[in-house]
Order: sequence, then C-alpha cells, then structure tokens
Amino acid sequence: TGSDMNELRFELNSDSDLPYSVAKLDLDRWHRILDEFEDASIFQTIPFCSVKAGFGAYEHLVLANDSGITAAVQVRIVPVSLSGNSITYVLSGPLCHRRNEGSPNWEAFRQALRALRTEYVVRRKTSLQINPLVTDDQRQACLPIFQGESYTYAPPKSSSRTIIVDLGHPLSDLRKGLDQKWRNCLNRAEKNDLKIAEGTDDTMFDLFLKMYREMLARKRLAEPGDIRSFRAMQAMLPERHKMNVIVVLDQGEPSAGAIISAIGRRGIYLFGATADRGMKNKASYLAQWRAVQWLKEMQCAEYDLHGVNPESNPGVYAFKAGLCGRNGKECEFIRYFEAHNGIRSRLVLAAANFANRQSKTLKNFYGKYRGFQG
Repeated sequence: TGSDMNELRFELNSDSDLPYSVAKLDLDRWHRILDEFEDASIFQTIPFCSVKAGFGAYEHLVLANDSGITAAVQVRIVPVSLSGNSITYVLSGPLCHRRNEGSPNWEAFRQALRALRTEYVVRRKTSLQINPLVTDDQRQACLPIFQGESYTYAPPKSSSRTIIVDLGHPLSDLRKGLDQKWRNCLNRAEKNDLKIAEGTDDTMFDLFLKMYREMLARKRLAEPGDIRSFRAMQAMLPERHKMNVIVVLDQGEPSAGAIISAIGRRGIYLFGATADRGMKNKASYLAQWRAVQWLKEMQCAEYDLHGVNPESNPGVYAFKAGLCGRNGKECEFIRYFEAHNGIRSRLVLAAANFANRQSKTLKNFYGKYRGFQG
C-alpha cells in the first residue's frame, strides 16, 4: 500500500542496480504487506520466524516500483558457532504473486533473488539458502531465473511431494470429485450425529491436543515440539491470519481434528489427529470436509495437504489422495537453492545442513524410543 511504501526507505544499490529496502519491520506493517500477495503463507509470518529463531534473527527485504511493492521476503539469519560465519535462510519466498494478478511476476522474482544475493552474500558475506514456494509445474519458469542469478540447485535428501487440491469449483462439484470410498466414509460420518467445534483461541488447541496425544500414544510416538511451537505462534498472529482449529466431537468428546492455515491463495493442512473413537466414527473425514468448506469461505484457491509419502506412510497417503480425488494433483516442491561467498561459505552451509539432518534423525529416533518406553 502507499502508506507502507512511505514507511520504507529504498536505496539504489550499485552492485545490483535495484532499489530495495532492508529493515526489521514490525508485525502490523509486515503483515499488511503479506496481505498484498497471493503466495503469502504462515511460513513468512513474523510469529513463525520469532518462535523458530528468536525475535532478533529476522528481517525483511522489499522491492517496489512506481505502482507499489512488487516483491517481498522475510529472511532468518543464523550465526554458526565457532565459524565466524552466518547463514541466511528464506522459507517459502520471495513473494512475487500480487493479489488479483493472474500469475506470479517472474521478473519481480528475479529482481528479489538478485537483491537477496547482493545484500546477504556480496555485502554481508553470509551463505544464502532459499526454499521457495515453487512446484515442479513451475520448473521451466523458475530454474533459469535461479541459474541466471548465480544460484546453485541443491536437491533435497528426502521427498518433498505433496498433494494440492484445486478449490476453484463449487462445493457440490468438489464433493463429486472426491474418491468414491472417501465420499462414502464422509457420508457415514455425517450420519453419526457428530458435532463440529472450531475456532482460533487457546481452548481449541487444548481440545485438539487431547486427541493428538491419544493418537501419539496409540502409535507409540513422543509428542513433537512443532505443535507446541505453532500453539505459541497462534497467540502472536493477527486475528485474520490465525490458524483455524477444527475438532469433531462425539458426545462431547474430541474424535478427530485438523489445524489449517489460510494466508494467501493456498491453504495449508498443518496438523491432523484422530482419537481412538475417531477410528470407528469416521470423524477425520468430517474434519477435512469442514476444512475444505472453511478454505472456500476464506477465498483460498488451493489446499496444500502438506506432504505425502506413499512408501513410508501409505495410510496417510491414501487418505489424502482420496480427499483430493479428481480435484487436484500430486506435485513436488523444487528446493533448495544456494549462493555462496566462497568455498568457506559453501562448507559452512554444508556442515550446518548435515547437522540439521542428523538432529532430525536423532529426534525421530528418540521420539520412537520414548514411545516404546511408555
């Protein structure tokens, strides 16, 4: 908006010939900018970055022209112990798809990549890793831009597949497009006298966590820290950006539920849970159908089911594939891209990525061990 433009100071940088602004914006100002972009998500919010990395570890880079802001991105800067180096991370950015525009502005995307490299690699001598919100159907548009701006493609070590449901049809058509078995289960759930509770306050998280922990006990897993992080984010998010917590009740007891985010054009399925009684009454089908309805109410065009792996988790894959039915597609996110200031910078990022993977492996192992210990 014009007021946001007036509050930012844009400088023409001789290294990139681009006017861009770098600042640590406050929550209100940054979230107003997020509202201008179709490709905004919870992963570009200040609460997400604050909870994950601490309040002092983020800032914002914004590009604009005479008509307004054209691209924006939140970055997280992490100092690497003992190395004297830092790593700049971008998750689900840069943002370049303005509201009410038919497609992303790839030229603005290119300019944002150049500005990021200029600011964080050339000027500040950090490593830079970008995990963009780009799927394989955008590969031809996206990859040449990264390559032209001197980024290196670093494919992920694990699957980044997901299923995206197209919400651009009437609810009646979306229901017809469900897989037949999935629709039959939804019909059964609707006949089971189940009630739906939903909202954004902390009491809804309490309800959800009750069955979430029951599910983890059934699967003999320890509770991951992620859900506690998202609960902390909820208290900090502006009301319009808060997650919706959906809980299906059977005689007042939580049976199944989902936590959904709707910022930008694509809603995201963040967490799901099914209590023991929900295994019989098909409550999870009702929870997901309510999620689809709510995302339509929020004017989202798509629903990202947030990861699938038919090999390691075939049951969840079948459930999500059935929800999608004929209404969407399976795709893969294109990640990661890196830029470096030299061989030392490259080695620091490689070591940090290896340490992160090992940490996740140990956490997963410890979670399963804790589960088996009761």
